[in-house]
Amino acid sequence: MAHFIRLLGAMFLVTLLVACDTAEERAEGHYQNALSLAEDGDIDRAIVELRNVFELDGTHLEARQLIAELLYESGDIPSSYGQYLRLVEQSPDNLDARLALAEMAFQSTNWDELERHGAHAEGLAPDDPRVQIISTVRDYRKAVIDEDQDAMRAAVDASIASTEEFPENVLLRELNADYFIRTNQFTQARGELEKLTAEYPQNKRYWGQRLQILLQLGDEEGAEAQLVEMVDRFPDDIEQKTTLVRYYLSRDDDESAEAFLRKLVTEADPENNAPRLDLVRFLLDRRGTQAGIAELEDAIENEANALPFVIIKAGIDFATDDQEGAIASLEAILETAEPGEDTNSVKVTLARMLLASGNEVGARSLVETVLTEEPGNVEAAKMNARWLIDADDPDGAISLLREALDKNADDPQALTLMAEANSRKGSTNLARDFLALAVEASGNAPGETMRYARQLISEERYLPAEDLLLDALRLAPNNIDLLEMTGDLYLLMEDFGRVSQVVQTLQRIEDPRAQEKATSLELRRLEQQSGTDEAIAFLETLAGQEDASFGAQVALIRARLSTQDFEEALALAETLSAENPDNPTSKLVLAATASTAGDLDRAAELYRTIVDELPLETGVWLELSRIKFRQGDREGSIAVIDEALALNPEDGRLLWAQASYLEQQGDYEGAIAIYDQLYADDTGNILVANNLASMLTTYRDDPESIERAWNIARRFRDNPSPAVKDTYGWIAHRRGDSAEAVDYLRDAAAGLPDDAVVQFHFAEALFALDRKEQALEQYRKVIEIAGVTDTRPQIDRARAQLTAIEEALAAE
Repeated sequence: MAHFIRLLGAMFLVTLLVACDTAEERAEGHYQNALSLAEDGDIDRAIVELRNVFELDGTHLEARQLIAELLYESGDIPSSYGQYLRLVEQSPDNLDARLALAEMAFQSTNWDELERHGAHAEGLAPDDPRVQIISTVRDYRKAVIDEDQDAMRAAVDASIASTEEFPENVLLRELNADYFIRTNQFTQARGELEKLTAEYPQNKRYWGQRLQILLQLGDEEGAEAQLVEMVDRFPDDIEQKTTLVRYYLSRDDDESAEAFLRKLVTEADPENNAPRLDLVRFLLDRRGTQAGIAELEDAIENEANALPFVIIKAGIDFATDDQEGAIASLEAILETAEPGEDTNSVKVTLARMLLASGNEVGARSLVETVLTEEPGNVEAAKMNARWLIDADDPDGAISLLREALDKNADDPQALTLMAEANSRKGSTNLARDFLALAVEASGNAPGETMRYARQLISEERYLPAEDLLLDALRLAPNNIDLLEMTGDLYLLMEDFGRVSQVVQTLQRIEDPRAQEKATSLELRRLEQQSGTDEAIAFLETLAGQEDASFGAQVALIRARLSTQDFEEALALAETLSAENPDNPTSKLVLAATASTAGDLDRAAELYRTIVDELPLETGVWLELSRIKFRQGDREGSIAVIDEALALNPEDGRLLWAQASYLEQQGDYEGAIAIYDQLYADDTGNILVANNLASMLTTYRDDPESIERAWNIARRFRDNPSPAVKDTYGWIAHRRGDSAEAVDYLRDAAAGLPDDAVVQFHFAEALFALDRKEQALEQYRKVIEIAGVTDTRPQIDRARAQLTAIEEALAAE
């Protein structure tokens, strides 16, 4: 019996081995079929055969490499990238795979992956020409980040030399084009972009860069021709049509814009209602609501698929105060609608309406449903990413947005959200890159341009910001916001001639807001360039005109106060108040003037009168509280805030003031609770984030609070503010990373030399790194700044540490 069992077991083993061999042979057969099909150009069937290989043998390296190559050739870059990743998991030193991953990471601006795979490839074969190209690209990117012109030039020289040997290499062409654009060598840049657009005609970014070059070179005929070509080349991309329309509008050619849109409607397939949607949006924006609604109603009645027009109509109703009716109309559609992309569009629109009307729970539920039914839905992904960013989960948002960008790589909103998520994570360079991509994807639209320019200006990178704004102004020369930002930039650059040009442009625009911006910009130019006296003379001229604006008179009062001419300022304020007895602002101006002039009793009386009349004016309550504090009435100052909060319990500025008082009184948990509430209302507010993170690590020791503070503060990694550096550094120290913390805390201590707690944080980091002598001097500084009466826990610890270190050093 035992012999029979052993025999049966042996037979089973043989059968199993034969089956295994058969599986491997079948896998190899599928692979050979795939090779033949690929050689014949039948890529789709070859990919099917390769997928059959993996069902039988998931470790077949040759099949894995072949499918990665074929997917890349077919344009499915995300899938190709995924296959190459699996390949390097099985074979980490596969040079071809590492190079392919690095190149795809470069083209998708995934710089972390470029570094990872590029560095690995360099370690494998540093002398390989393909590896050297990757190294050149990495060197160039580092030089750009460091603004190292010599290193940038060296990388470009290497790139140009390599281009002669590898003329079709897209990485080299992109690098060359980027350098030529940065250095205003537009003719050379145009040459590189001609090659890129010819080789990669479906890459919208290359076309967008080429368009800007044409505009820079003044080739308006060529620019218009390219815009028309891009619309034909990318018929489903609304951004291309939008850019052409903006181009026409920038030349005040509304007729050509409308004619172009109506032509698209006429030529469109009857099943394609996208062109008519574009026409409706144009009419609503340029011809007025009535013209837009007329087109909408006709479309709802006559289009085969009227749903998108119904959605727009609901949006108009929602925006014109019929929120309940708009929501009800979309909910009625969903009651009978079949599942599908159109129905999901209704759900996303409804989710936005619910969110705007305060029903976040309902909005989240709808978005979750859409993402379950259609995981790649870009609009739902963007909404969910926004919530993840607000919840301090930038990694989750980045993962979700990568999926959305795989489906639509040129969505400006998704790119902007990706920038914000990376910023929240503390990856400033990546955030900047995505802001740049958003500008390109939007066709230099004002919103995306200003967002990126603001980032560049904050980094004092004025020339790139100027180039960016000028590119946008070529397509929208009368955009007031763009002009204002450009004027502000020129003031920072002290380029007063160009400030005057911007002022003149604003003055030519027949819009009260443009006139107001022009006056403000001119005033600041005069004050900065010629001094206060000339600025005041300019204001007096404006205020003396018969149709003098209220704002000009207020500006004149402000100017008199800035020169401490309090008597004249009060006289002007009295006159303004007497001439405008029914205007509450005139009384506010008089109260503020009295306060600045030092007449606190009168200012308090005036502010009290105003809050009695306007109890919801938060700013007035805050001013009254400050007056009380300046008068030495601390309790009265707090009482004013409490009184205001009884009327405005959710007001953020009042809550902020209350939190400050609670912290001063030692009620740290009460202050943290308020900052927690303010942060929940707006997680993007840097000041609130900094205060909350700082208090969590200053007054709490539990790991959960420290980790939460870190999640909040990661965004501060590159922030130059000393107070923010102190917060970031102290949190890093509390998490055990004193080596990273010490440089931040040193900068903070230098920037806030009179803040004893900031000095203490630096001392603690030095002590943790066993730099006792430096820590000793720093603790002495803490005690000196604080004084003998300061009994805060940090100061008491500084005293104890000072004694302990002195004793330890004496004992050595």
